[in-house]
Amino acid sequence: MLEWVQDVSYLQMLFAALFFIPLFIVITIIRRIYFSPISDIPGPFVARFSILWQLWVIATGQLGPAIVALHKKHGKFVRIAYNEVSVCDPEGSPALLKRNIDKGSWYEITALPDSRLQNQMSITSASDCVRLFKGLAGGYKLSNILRAEPFIDDCISLFRWRIDDLSAASQPIDFSLWFTFLFFDIVGETTFSKRFGFLDEGRDVGDAIQNQWFLTAYLALMGHFPWAHNWLLANPLVERLGLQPAMHVFDTTKAAIAARATNFKAHPDMVEQWMRAHAEHPERFSKDDILAAGVVTVGAAADTSGATLQAFVYFLMRDPEMLALLRQEIDAADLAPIPTYESVRSLPILQACIKEALRIHCPVSIGLPRISPPGGITICGRPFPAGTILSVNQWAVHSLPVFGLDAERFNPRRWLAPIPPDGASPPAKEALTTPTYPPGPHDGAHLRLMHECLIPFSAGYNACPGQHLARVEIAKVAAVMVRDYKIAQVREGEGWLWRSHFSAVPWGWDCWVQRRRG
Repeated sequence: MLEWVQDVSYLQMLFAALFFIPLFIVITIIRRIYFSPISDIPGPFVARFSILWQLWVIATGQLGPAIVALHKKHGKFVRIAYNEVSVCDPEGSPALLKRNIDKGSWYEITALPDSRLQNQMSITSASDCVRLFKGLAGGYKLSNILRAEPFIDDCISLFRWRIDDLSAASQPIDFSLWFTFLFFDIVGETTFSKRFGFLDEGRDVGDAIQNQWFLTAYLALMGHFPWAHNWLLANPLVERLGLQPAMHVFDTTKAAIAARATNFKAHPDMVEQWMRAHAEHPERFSKDDILAAGVVTVGAAADTSGATLQAFVYFLMRDPEMLALLRQEIDAADLAPIPTYESVRSLPILQACIKEALRIHCPVSIGLPRISPPGGITICGRPFPAGTILSVNQWAVHSLPVFGLDAERFNPRRWLAPIPPDGASPPAKEALTTPTYPPGPHDGAHLRLMHECLIPFSAGYNACPGQHLARVEIAKVAAVMVRDYKIAQVREGEGWLWRSHFSAVPWGWDCWVQRRRG
């Protein structure tokens, strides 16, 4: 009799579950679609009640272009998840990033190798990020980067020698690898006073680049499931077994910092400044903070700078007129064999081409989420209640009409000449020969707005701390590549390949390289 009663009880529980669980799901979907404070904002249907749309476009590598397409269709606000709105507006987007409001929980997954080692990117509290950056700032300052410029030059000289060697052997060059080799070694020199050996060995040391490609896709997806991440790559057992893709970066960084502490021949670098900050304020800037900063600098700096330089070369190859004008400018500047940053930062056409490369193919393609604070927030006149996720996608902002009606096209001329009131970019030759170049006072307001909307390094308290290093190394290498080499694709006219997850690093466009001068 007792067994029969228990069987009935189990059946009742089963039938209750089969009834109430679907009912709960249906009610949740209806509430999210029709009764959410952001129900009026358009977007994909699935995004109105779930995060499935985001997961799909991330998994298929189409995140950036998909967000761009939605904003072109729906305007400045697009609902991309049940509690997330993408904001794309020439004034609203930069202003949102500059507000001192907390970041979305997605950032937590960028603590590498796990949550025990927090860095400026993984910390979501705005006040904690500002506190941490006070200790980091000295290492990332432009003046500190320039103290290590001779050693950056050594890396570029070695890179040039390796490119010459491959060219003399009539071997095609994969810039997706060689630019990343170069920037990994520059990061090593500027951070720890030691190259990592990518250029010396001419290979992907420790499979760091291959692991980066996997890791960026993983972070973009699993950032939505931090609980699962803790059981997967953030699991200490996975780390002990050596299965964590970020462990090579972590171990290399840890060893480099330990070696740096006893390296009496070290030159000025980031770790020197961070150690000084720790000595002055150990209560607010710990040795773990130094390790975390080193890990995130190594993990995030090389492939993004490499992607930008790839875009610079790739798109200039497709604009012969612009390439000729740039070569003329660089040749006339009579630069040193490895030019100084001071000499290349003042070349307007070179800087315009770099800006345009950063705009047209921003290396980071995932949205930058912020949380509406207690009491809510108003963006572009529209109030959002507390807890709403508001994200800014750099690809979408870089596609705004403020950059001209040809915003989808690589056109450095937009940075060199005034843009007419209707937003249309001027013709190529007129852009560089008109008497109003450089832009006059009236056009300065529009150019300032364009610069406000150019956010490849984000903006505000969470702006990329390594942007000074990126600007220095990209400008110097870009000038060398244009001045010293003729470059042609092995498969002429064939497009490159890339996937838009967390970042959008291209590949698949091998080139022939021939010495032009020097």
